[in-house]
Amino acid sequence: MFRPRSILIIFLLSFCTAGGQAPAFDSLKYQLAAAAADQEKMAVILEITELGMSADSLLPYIEMAEQIARKTGQKRDEDLSAYCRAGFYIRNNRTDSALVITNRLIEDYKFQKNQQPFYLKLIFFKAKILDRSNQYSKALSQLIEVIQTAETLQDTLIQIQAKTGIGWVQMEMEQYKEALQWLHKALRTSSNPAFYRNYGALYSNLATTYNEIGRHDSARYYINIAIQDARAYHNDLFLATALSMQAKIFIDAGTPALAEAPLHEVIEIRKKLDDQFYTVFDMSNLASYYASNHQPGKGIALCNEGIQIAKKLGLSSQLLMIYKSLAENYKAAGQNKEYGETLEYILELKDSFNTINTSKQLAEWQSAIESQKKEQQIIQQKLSLTQKNYLFYGTLLITVMLIVISVLGFLNYRRRQAMKTQLAMAEQKRMAQAAVANAEEQERKRIAADLHDNLGAYAASIASNIDHLSLHSSGGAAVMPLQELRLNAQAIVSQLADTIWALKKDALSLTALSDRIKVFIQRLQPSYPSVLFDVIENFETDHLLQPSQAFHLFQTVQEAMINALKHSGANRISIFVTGTGAWQIRVEDNGRGMTSTSSRPGGGNGLANMKNRAREGGWTIAWKPLEEGGTTVMITPTTN
Repeated sequence: MFRPRSILIIFLLSFCTAGGQAPAFDSLKYQLAAAAADQEKMAVILEITELGMSADSLLPYIEMAEQIARKTGQKRDEDLSAYCRAGFYIRNNRTDSALVITNRLIEDYKFQKNQQPFYLKLIFFKAKILDRSNQYSKALSQLIEVIQTAETLQDTLIQIQAKTGIGWVQMEMEQYKEALQWLHKALRTSSNPAFYRNYGALYSNLATTYNEIGRHDSARYYINIAIQDARAYHNDLFLATALSMQAKIFIDAGTPALAEAPLHEVIEIRKKLDDQFYTVFDMSNLASYYASNHQPGKGIALCNEGIQIAKKLGLSSQLLMIYKSLAENYKAAGQNKEYGETLEYILELKDSFNTINTSKQLAEWQSAIESQKKEQQIIQQKLSLTQKNYLFYGTLLITVMLIVISVLGFLNYRRRQAMKTQLAMAEQKRMAQAAVANAEEQERKRIAADLHDNLGAYAASIASNIDHLSLHSSGGAAVMPLQELRLNAQAIVSQLADTIWALKKDALSLTALSDRIKVFIQRLQPSYPSVLFDVIENFETDHLLQPSQAFHLFQTVQEAMINALKHSGANRISIFVTGTGAWQIRVEDNGRGMTSTSSRPGGGNGLANMKNRAREGGWTIAWKPLEEGGTTVMITPTTN
């Protein structure tokens, strides 16, 4: 099915200017042809650059702007043409080149008082570049600065767009409660409906967030607004995005047949726009649709085509999304080997992405914004009072006011100096803590690397030598010992892989643990072809675990599954991973139940090991019989 990461396009589209694309472009072409002065032409080209056009369509106008800049020799024209060139680079996925140009322009215009609207445009564009290059933490910081500058300049539209962008980042982190708060802040920024016309990104993001938390009626309400708005203003970019989201909502709401029509319309729109970045996004959605509607052959072919495009253009976030769709289609086709290999590769892709935790930063930045607002209000109130007193009391009170202002200035100076000292001390403390954490992380990674390079190599060598001996062994008596050695060597390699998996991480999420359980099942499945394994996930909160806790929890779940396989006679084993409030993991089988000695909590080294791991990990473990037969092993965190 579709995933939260498929909403990536929503934030990127929020940078597009208002106005329908086709009518707006036709109008701007007419203005450009009618313009006589070079400055008028440059202003029109700047507006064309900000439309959602493909790189090839935009290039002639970029070259025209650069020709005007060379002709006039004015720095302002050179800077505007450079900004247009950066827009061309971002459409060609040359984010590094776009960032170099934008950073230079930001430094040039940062302190030019009469150019602050253009400076606001630059820092907002930088946030777009950072987002598209997957630097989410930096993009979030940039958006906070955008909001502050837009409030100072009273630019309501930019405030709405920046708040929408922050909501998108929260959705990307699957923090849907915070995402809804920011999106509704954007919706409440102004009571003037004109600011929300032709701005489908906000309504599409609201629809997506409500859909992810299961509120499908609200999702349908907002996505219908987005679609109607896009059609009314002929905005193909927003329309394609909204239709994709509508298809996702139909599927998640249990009406997948309704999704086919909007998906096909999206593909037609993308072909017309000729933008491969968004094309990969839609290919992933359509492939997911094929997987859920028993057409995995089409889905696999479409995914492989999308993977080639994503790799060629360096679209890392899209690459993860298209591989997830490929895994769905392999699973639907029953190709378990390819499904397992794809899951392993998805884990590697997840590890390669920047891990960001913006909740604390966002709270600190929001607090800073509120503090600055209050200080500005106090300053404005004092200034107003001073002016009134000056006019009312005259020359005599001017002297008194100067004394008061001097005292206040001195006190304010002392306060600022004290604040600077406190901030410097806090920064030193933070840097020291970061250095310690970094040293611990490097040591953990070094140990993991040593285990992989040394013990892992020896274990793999043992398994290889055993295979060599098996091929050349002619005695029947040697077969069983060699087979046992082979199994032990393979077990060592698997255990090392699981240990290294835990050691390499600073913290492990519950979803990462669930993914690792799926990988373990892929290793077990060939040995137990008659047993059906199933992993059922229910996440509202993705809990973070220490590496040692995650390792013990994973080993405990492994032991529970092995016990069920060995002793219960079950033909179905289900693992429930729940993250609603406190987390919980249950391993259930449909076997003989707890009548056998091996199944009772009191006996067996394996069960003792499970209880010891639970005690060390700080959680409780319990065995309970099921009414319909079988046993459930329940693992929950200890409540205080």
